[in-house]
Amino acid sequence: MTETDTECALCHKPIRSAAARARRIGAGCWRKLAPAQRAAIRASPRNIRAALAQPVPTTDGQLPLEEQDPTSE
Repeated sequence: MTETDTECALCHKPIRSAAARARRIGAGCWRKLAPAQRAAIRASPRNIRAALAQPVPTTDGQLPLEEQDPTSE
């Protein structure tokens, strides 16, 4: 394989950008990862499977209504 024939470790599609080749994950798959998984892959791109084994939080990112500040609207 040449540098331009690098495949995504998750979906096995060709990777074209230098940043995606460095982390070995394509842009489409990268956007689907949780922030904690992205940070782990940035820290050690060689341990992709270990980073993906980290549990992903089940929350959707929305704050509960009682914690929102009504005066900030």
